[in-house]
Amino acid sequence: MLEARKFSKESYDQFDSMVKNIVIDFIEYNGGLITKAEEDYSFDIEFSYNDMGYLAEVEAKSNYRFNDADSFPFETVSFTGRKLRLHNITPFWYIVVNYIDMVAIVCHSSKIYRDEYLEQLNINTEHRKGRDEFYRVPKEECKFINLNNYANT
Repeated sequence: MLEARKFSKESYDQFDSMVKNIVIDFIEYNGGLITKAEEDYSFDIEFSYNDMGYLAEVEAKSNYRFNDADSFPFETVSFTGRKLRLHNITPFWYIVVNYIDMVAIVCHSSKIYRDEYLEQLNINTEHRKGRDEFYRVPKEECKFINLNNYANT
């Protein structure tokens, strides 16, 4: 059984709204209409594009520098297993924002939450401790988007 990992409210408060606003700017710039973006501990953003509805989960990252898939320092992208509960409700777009280099890694949850990508790891950082589940998705399955042209923050 996995031991619950402590949620870092400090880190969340510092970066969550900033990266959500970056993603909202990107969606609106590309013709999307935001239909929900307030915090309700469900999906971070609901939006429509060409009369189709979409859901997104947004996460902030700044652990390492990269500008695209070629400069991304790993062969896989790690997505947290905590969002599997949302995927089980309905599939969504998982967007990881490197807010230092203004690059987003985008992957659909149907590509992420596959048994072959699951890894259980021990976490021991300043903000997190315990066992956690991650899904390590080959970076070729993800899209890397430069956000510098879209952010108004």
